Amino acid sequence: MELFFSYLSLAALAGFAVLMARRTGLPAPLAPFAALCATMVWFSAAGMLGVLAAAGWIYFVLAAAAWALAFRPGAKQPVSALKAPGFAAFFVLSAALLAFFAWRQPMFSTWDEFSFWGTAAKIVKTSGGLYVNADIGWAWVGTHRPALVVLGWFFQFFGEYAEWRVLAAYDILLIAIFIALTAGCQKGKPRQWVPALGFGFLLPFVVTLYGSVTRPTDLYASALSDIPLGLTFGGALAAYYINEKKALWPSALALAALCLEKDTGFALALVAAGLIAADGAFSLLMEKVPLRRWARPATGWAGLFVTCGLSFWSWQKYLALASTADTSNVGGTQQMGMAEMVLTGVKELLGIGRTEKFTTIMGGLVRALFTSKTTMVGPFAVVIALTVAMAAGAAILTKEKTLRRQAGLFAVLGTAGFAAYFFFIGLTYVYVFRDEVSDGLVGFERYMYPYLLGWLLASAALVLRAMGSERIEGLLQTGFAAMTLALAALVWLRLPFSLTVFGGGNAAYAERWATRDEAMEVQAAVPEDAHIFFVSQGDDGSRWFLYSYELYPWYLDYSGNDGQGGGGTFALPGALEEGTLYYHPYTAEELLDCMRDRGCDYVFVERSDDLFADGYASLFSDGLAGCEEASAVYAWNEAEEQFDFVCNVGAEG
Repeated sequence: MELFFSYLSLAALAGFAVLMARRTGLPAPLAPFAALCATMVWFSAAGMLGVLAAAGWIYFVLAAAAWALAFRPGAKQPVSALKAPGFAAFFVLSAALLAFFAWRQPMFSTWDEFSFWGTAAKIVKTSGGLYVNADIGWAWVGTHRPALVVLGWFFQFFGEYAEWRVLAAYDILLIAIFIALTAGCQKGKPRQWVPALGFGFLLPFVVTLYGSVTRPTDLYASALSDIPLGLTFGGALAAYYINEKKALWPSALALAALCLEKDTGFALALVAAGLIAADGAFSLLMEKVPLRRWARPATGWAGLFVTCGLSFWSWQKYLALASTADTSNVGGTQQMGMAEMVLTGVKELLGIGRTEKFTTIMGGLVRALFTSKTTMVGPFAVVIALTVAMAAGAAILTKEKTLRRQAGLFAVLGTAGFAAYFFFIGLTYVYVFRDEVSDGLVGFERYMYPYLLGWLLASAALVLRAMGSERIEGLLQTGFAAMTLALAALVWLRLPFSLTVFGGGNAAYAERWATRDEAMEVQAAVPEDAHIFFVSQGDDGSRWFLYSYELYPWYLDYSGNDGQGGGGTFALPGALEEGTLYYHPYTAEELLDCMRDRGCDYVFVERSDDLFADGYASLFSDGLAGCEEASAVYAWNEAEEQFDFVCNVGAEG
């Protein structure tokens, strides 16, 4: 039934897309992307207002009305407009993806999915509201932005919660962005729009994967934000460059959604708004348009920046009202506000009060552009060169004067935008991250991926648009197709099909299924309102995050002191080296006080060992005999002042 219910969401989305395509003059292949962005903004706003469930019902009622309005007589676009390359393909591919995921049942697999993105999706579905103040038993960082999370919720508005529906929602957004590229292709030209779709599908592989992949990749089975963030950025630009009427509202919707996908989306949105405004202003200058005719377009450009600001500010305001989180600064080591951070960074860049840390980190980031092997085609500098070359090629080969000017300007200003974004990310390493992160440039490639993905996508949009008016007939078309085939060969060589969610077997999820089964056994043995203390000897924190997700809405306690992280290893003081991550050096009395002070009436011993048994067997009425062969659940016995064995978890038979 979950598949059927997911199709209902897709059908509702289709109603709005068809209405946009038929009654606004928007090129049909751009309509699904615009509709998805509007959907994310709608539900994000509803979540902030506390009316998420009601907004869902209103959405589906309006979708039914959209279907009726789309086909009323007098529509601006004929029905034949919906036959544009890619429009029908979006719904066919989305329906096929939903069916495939319903069969394959892909699952979350990364730390960040359990520490936020996947857990937040489960909280929203379970509670019917946003996740900011979720009672989850640990230092919940519910300040991340909601657009992608509520998109996953939209595709499971009806029916039960299922991870695959969240993952499918993310991929449907990506499909919509890839389909948007085809709006620049000529009708009846599959030699153009088929490579366009192929390029879009391959792009995340090429940019975000590198070297030999030895494990199943979760690229298209991931609830993380980086890839959707980058492609939404590119989609906002593509919607502008492909739509020859230059309507700004589709890009405005995309920018609003972008600011609500992740904090860094605001920086990307400002770059995109700047590129669009600069393109429009430069065009008016070249055409020598009188200043009196600048008012209307200038209002539109200003509207893009206002949209970004309102979208970003709304979430900050919501957090200030709904939570105790401090939204006045960017956090980290310096506790600066965003404006203060940028101003301080600019001063250091100009040599005013420059510190050794600034020089070292910025120099290291610049070198990393040219030396680190971070993409399938080489260092990031190679990707930058490829992107500029594509835009320049479109400018050189097109016969269309306006497009030549646009593509040439984009090649220059896109590079300037990257420099600005790169500098902004550098400032976070200087002023926000801890020294162990900054010194090693940890996660550098992950912060670069979004801009490069969007930049490449927008360059491809310009190339595809230029195909219809190129100087040398078929050169761009042939070259783009050849490049796409070359990228496909590269991905195939670096990433065998069997290591993707599309070709991998169920073995990739065997451990997750076992974990889920154990969590269900714990839930059956423990009341929902109880607090559960978690023990997993040798844990690096990942098991605690995993079970915290699996057991929700059951309350899994942080289970340890805040300085050493939740869950993890418990042993007597001195049993392990001090400072070992997730090692909690408690005496038996201290551990009991920790459990009882936190109100934990149950203990889930997921993994025990000799260290735990030697130190704490006296706290358990069976001396921990119940968890010698399998995981076990214990309940507090007030009369005996010990924990009694309740049941084994995950034991055979």
